[in-house]
Amino acid sequence: MAPPTKQDFINKLRLEKFESEQSKAEESLALLEHIVANASWQTGSELLTLLRNVDIEVSAKLPWETTPRNMVQRALKIVVDEYSSCVGGVSAMNTSGHHTFPQVTMDPTGGVELPKCDQALPDLRDRVLEALAEYRAELEQSDELIAVQGESKIHNDEVILTFDWCGLVLAFLTRAAKKRHFHVIVAEGAPTYQGHRMAESLSRVGIQTTLIQDCAVFPMMSRVNKVIIGTRTVLSNGGIKTDLGAAALASAAKFYCVPLYVCTPTYKFSRISGEEVNHCGSGSAIIPINTPLPSSVNVAVSKFDYVPPENVTSFITNNRGIAPSYVYRHLSELYDPAAYHV
Repeated sequence: MAPPTKQDFINKLRLEKFESEQSKAEESLALLEHIVANASWQTGSELLTLLRNVDIEVSAKLPWETTPRNMVQRALKIVVDEYSSCVGGVSAMNTSGHHTFPQVTMDPTGGVELPKCDQALPDLRDRVLEALAEYRAELEQSDELIAVQGESKIHNDEVILTFDWCGLVLAFLTRAAKKRHFHVIVAEGAPTYQGHRMAESLSRVGIQTTLIQDCAVFPMMSRVNKVIIGTRTVLSNGGIKTDLGAAALASAAKFYCVPLYVCTPTYKFSRISGEEVNHCGSGSAIIPINTPLPSSVNVAVSKFDYVPPENVTSFITNNRGIAPSYVYRHLSELYDPAAYHV
């Protein structure tokens, strides 16, 4: 399969042709690898600019698409780390045991310029490609590393509540069902009703499943031991951007003091804030096409829900469990603060 061009990739994002966030992340990484391997650049600074241009273009055209931007930020950190390693550990641990970073300056508009990586290093291209290949291997294993934790997180005779469709949550519950017997309640997830698909998939692997309407979440929550959901994005404040219906579900869980766990790979951790979460989709999701409506009626359909950090108990990731209050620290491990475009 030929690597995508930047414009082809953005068009595919715009037309929503990706099956999952995982496939989106993998193709994003393929594009970045192609840029590193084939673009014309001599210094680390030139490569950083090429990579960040992908972030800037996606942000300008599709600001709600966070996964490709996260992949760019991860690639920027890899380049900075490999460059620093080549020149003798400029941004490695200093003698006092604290992290230091390549020199950065402020541009006239107040934005942060990229780190200075001006030396031409012949080994840099190969070292960056090798590091990206290692990250690809980590990316491909992330869902499996989360799913295997299901056996330790779920106990016999528990009642689990989830909603809508999430392949990662399905794999998590399926793995747990190999050694545990439990009951799953699935909220249907209007207006897409992908909860129907989730309930059918769970029942096929032998898990006792009950499908309920979204409006029944609150009265059913008193019977639930845990809420387990997926997410589109983990935000910088520890909140999440996810499918419609999650906000009401999380509020009900908090009211009844039911723990809410979010299954998410680390590539979904983003440095955007809660104010940048939403955008509107097609009104056809709730009103059939050609339905006569008065001209004064506007149809607004949000595509995502925001769940604040105080309603999330913990994130189950491919590395470890992470509390919402710890997200800011994890972001500093994943991405280079000096390379982030603001």
